[in-house]
Amino acid sequence: MLATRWSIRHLSTLTLALVLAAVPAPAMADTKVFDDPVGDSTFVDISRVRVVHRDSVIVRVRSALPLTTGQLYAFWIDAGHGRRPDYYVDFRANTGFDEVLRRVRYFGDRRSRFVQCPGLRLRADIFADKPVSVRIPRRCLKNPGSVRVAVQFKDESMGTVDWAVDRRTFGPWVKR
Repeated sequence: MLATRWSIRHLSTLTLALVLAAVPAPAMADTKVFDDPVGDSTFVDISRVRVVHRDSVIVRVRSALPLTTGQLYAFWIDAGHGRRPDYYVDFRANTGFDEVLRRVRYFGDRRSRFVQCPGLRLRADIFADKPVSVRIPRRCLKNPGSVRVAVQFKDESMGTVDWAVDRRTFGPWVKR
């Protein structure tokens, strides 16, 4: 009888351990940070890009120089639907924006096919020392398993451009 109780107790503990081991852990968001060489551009100079892939794709970009008027911040997103960018969004500091992404097939594509994206957030403030940021809900990108981004800052008044890390080059893949 004692052996039976001992066996049942250990069998119950073993069963519980197996059940807990089989339950998947909550998905952890992946984060990738990549640096861009400082001093490779004048008037605009990206220094660091941070991409977080959770319920939204969040991209934060640090600039080595203060943000000013006349700058355009552009983001290309590859959501794994091919070898080229899938989406594009650009904006200027301290301006309003529509909650839309552009569908694109390549870096130079400026078609007017828009995707409504409720929850899209774009932020750049020339009066605050905060990174330029984009927050795109995953549903707007068709819920990708991985994403990668290319970032371009352009000073339109001075005609200078900086890409992170290189011209028309994506950063690393970021899994969800």
